[in-house]
Amino acid sequence: MATREQIGEGFGRALRTRREALGWSLTELAAVVRYDKSLLSRLENGHRKPTEQHARALDSALQADGHLITLALRALPRPPAQLPAAPARFVGRDLELAGLARAVREFAAGGGPIVVTIDGPPGAGKTALALRFAHSIAHDYPGGQLYTDLRGHSVHDPAEPADVLEELLTSLGVDGDSLPARLEQRASLLRSALAPTRTLLVLDNASDSDQLQHLLPGAGNCAVIVTSRDRLSGLAMRTGAARITLAPMPEEESVRLLSTIIGGRAPADPSALAELARRCGHLPLALRIAAERVVGDLEVDEDSRLDFLDVADATPVRTIISWSYGRLDPDTARMFRLLGLHQGPYLSVSAAAALAGVRQGAARRALDRLAGAHLIHNPRRGHWRFHDLVADYAAELALSDAEAPLAAARLASWYLHGYSAAGKVIAPYRDNPLRVASVLPDVEPVSFGSEREAVDWCKAELPNVLPVLRLALRYGEREAAWHLPLELWSYLLLAKPWGVWVASHQLALEACVGDDYAHGWIATNLAEAYRRMGDLARAGDFYALGRSLRERCGDRPGLAWSLAGSALLAIDLGEIAQARDYSEAAVELFAETANSEGQALLLGVLGDMQDALGDHRAALSAFGEAVQLMTALGSLQGIAQMLTRSAEVHQALGSYDEALAGFVAATNAARQVGDSVAEVASLSSYAQLLADVGRPDEARQAWTQALVILESRGEDEATQAALLRAKLNPRESRSQPERM
Repeated sequence: MATREQIGEGFGRALRTRREALGWSLTELAAVVRYDKSLLSRLENGHRKPTEQHARALDSALQADGHLITLALRALPRPPAQLPAAPARFVGRDLELAGLARAVREFAAGGGPIVVTIDGPPGAGKTALALRFAHSIAHDYPGGQLYTDLRGHSVHDPAEPADVLEELLTSLGVDGDSLPARLEQRASLLRSALAPTRTLLVLDNASDSDQLQHLLPGAGNCAVIVTSRDRLSGLAMRTGAARITLAPMPEEESVRLLSTIIGGRAPADPSALAELARRCGHLPLALRIAAERVVGDLEVDEDSRLDFLDVADATPVRTIISWSYGRLDPDTARMFRLLGLHQGPYLSVSAAAALAGVRQGAARRALDRLAGAHLIHNPRRGHWRFHDLVADYAAELALSDAEAPLAAARLASWYLHGYSAAGKVIAPYRDNPLRVASVLPDVEPVSFGSEREAVDWCKAELPNVLPVLRLALRYGEREAAWHLPLELWSYLLLAKPWGVWVASHQLALEACVGDDYAHGWIATNLAEAYRRMGDLARAGDFYALGRSLRERCGDRPGLAWSLAGSALLAIDLGEIAQARDYSEAAVELFAETANSEGQALLLGVLGDMQDALGDHRAALSAFGEAVQLMTALGSLQGIAQMLTRSAEVHQALGSYDEALAGFVAATNAARQVGDSVAEVASLSSYAQLLADVGRPDEARQAWTQALVILESRGEDEATQAALLRAKLNPRESRSQPERM
């Protein structure tokens, strides 16, 4: 190889001769060609290899008639230009490209080799991004561009560092016979060869930091772009490498990529492309394969998404994922398979530990290893999730895992005991006659230090409830499948997530066939949901079913609640005589079972009946007694409910000051317990009364508070939020065209 002193020696000598013949100084030449004077000095002294661009600019300025260009091209071999073509129709990744450019600038300012890594899950487009960026900066690296595929995630033949070094060194002009045998000597020779140059290296598909250890320049102005599914933490510690992590593409970029590839054959309905993008998990590889299938007029099979993505001329997505899975150690691979059972949107470390039957520390380590391999990611602290396509692959593995039934049972047991414990903290006064089965071995149940912790846990885990119920049903865990929704009761009453309330109990109906006791509980809970939602006919059907089942199996505590709910429904229907019959029967049963919460509820029922009959004073007395009993129990939720009803009666009587005070007290109780539905109801009633008595500014303030709460719950325009906006903007509301 040429030494630093020999590089460009003939070109430098000719450059100086021509400049001096024209009587130009280095400063004058630098001003003409717009190059730094020090660069020209290094070129003349042979300390800097000339590029073709340098030669052409200087040849033109010095009128050398092509002589300098010829010398530059002959002086040294052409620099390597090994970058594969950048992917055609590259779309998106603007933020990532900007991040890479920024990292290169920051490294260059500090001197020394530039190292940036691009990591991400299989199919995220790491190589495509690396090549796109490498081509964009290639002109800054006159030493050329080297590229090698390290095949780090290939099960059969990952590249050996010694072989990679041989490839790189021969590309730089080292004679094959001169290559040393030992790995360390080859690495040293690579560093020596790269030191005087500005060369760009792209090391694609690295397995880990160890594979890269001997492949990096040690000094100089070279740049290295590495791609890997691994985070390459060891590399970052040694070199300070900048890291760009690729997530699945945003929906807009995904749709744009599909449209670009499909071209004129793209469907007219944009939602079709959005759906296809979703089904591809917004992964560029999957999107490109899917788009090619669309172009080929092949049908999409929703039931076999991974099979749809397997095409002969591209690496199947299943195979890509399998490469990462195949490199896992046995414990982590087991965790990966079992996680395939959990079809919820995300899972906690505790849930993963229960699923696998391990301690939380072991579960956390396995999750960290999976995250390092980009088979799972951490969208928010404490919760983990698969990418959709990876979840499909894990689910396939789980189906054939002999441990799946036991793992499903452990997970259901963990959720059952979690919601049971949370219910006791949220409503410690509630008498729950249901007996929870013992927690399964190797399952560490969750515990709570405060009501806030319990409520937060319930809220966080609620999206996983339906998937867990379906899993329990699939593996025959029928008792857990009907019991879990019942243990949600205290949280359901508090948060009122209607969709989960109804859907969970409908799944429980499937699980409790032949069990009248469980069926009676589930039917009554469903009836109460429908009553509160305003579907009184369906509520009546389920209350009747609940009463019948409980009478048949002799569940007297449960029958009391079915009768109490039936009384409330009868009041809603205006059937006061029927309400009295139901409530009198319930009173006896609650007294028999010494259920104070039930007795307080029936005082509220009595108040509602008296109010419906026009005896407002008697109604106020009943509500007052109910508040006292709820206070003794510590039921803020019950207090808020009774105070609201009492305030409404005061309003009907024209006792506006008492009514306003009652609504304020009810709002405070609801807020304290976290019952946002009750808080909005009392705030809205309070605001309307303020408006009616001529206090509009205070009314607007209360309506605004209620609207903020509704918007935080995600309520849409068709709900009470729209009514509140109309209250706050009556002119705008009247100006809107009437909807048909």
